[in-house]
Amino acid sequence: MRLFVALEIPEAVRRDVARRVAGLRERLPRARWVDTSILHLTLLFLGEVDAARLRVLTPALRTAFAKRRPLSLRLAGAGTFPAGRPARVAWVGMETPGDLTGLQVDLTTAAVASIGFTPEERPFHPHVTLARCDPPWPRDAVEKCVAAFPAAIGQPWVADKGVLLESKLSPRGAQYRLVAELPFQAGEVEE
Repeated sequence: MRLFVALEIPEAVRRDVARRVAGLRERLPRARWVDTSILHLTLLFLGEVDAARLRVLTPALRTAFAKRRPLSLRLAGAGTFPAGRPARVAWVGMETPGDLTGLQVDLTTAAVASIGFTPEERPFHPHVTLARCDPPWPRDAVEKCVAAFPAAIGQPWVADKGVLLESKLSPRGAQYRLVAELPFQAGEVEE
C-alpha cells in the first residue's frame, strides 16, 4: 500500500483555491493540475507499506496525534519547488502553520519506531500541491503566476484530525482511500 499522513482541507477552502487556479490553467498549459476536490496537506509520505504492518503503524500514528491539540490553519502565499531551478511543482503555503513541524517530527518518530520507516533528508515545508510539470516550467513564467495568489487564501479553519490515506496512481491522477482517522485529543485549539 502506498501511504501518507495528511490534514484535510475544508470544502469551502478547496473551492476558493479552485477559483484562483482556474485562471492559471491557461497560463500553464503543460501542468498536471491536482483535482481540487482532493487537496490536502501532506504531513508524512510513507511510501510502500505492507498491509500487515498497519496494525502497528496505525496505533503509533494515533498516539502521535492524540498528544496534540487541534490546529488553527490558513492557506497563504504560493511558490514552486525546487528552489532556484526550473519549477516542477507549484504549491500554496500556510499562513498559520501552528506546530505542524513538531507534529511532523512526532509522526516521523512514530513511523520509525513502529515500522522502521526511513525518513526523507529534506526539511519539512508545509504546503498544498497545486500542479506538477515534467519537463519543468521556466521559473520566471511560474513565478509570475504564483505571485497572483493573495497573501491569505480562503478562511481559517481548525484541523481536528489527521488522516492516513492510501494513494493509488492512475493515468487520471491519484485516487485516495481513507485507511484511518487520527484525531487530535489534547484539548483546546493551538493557534
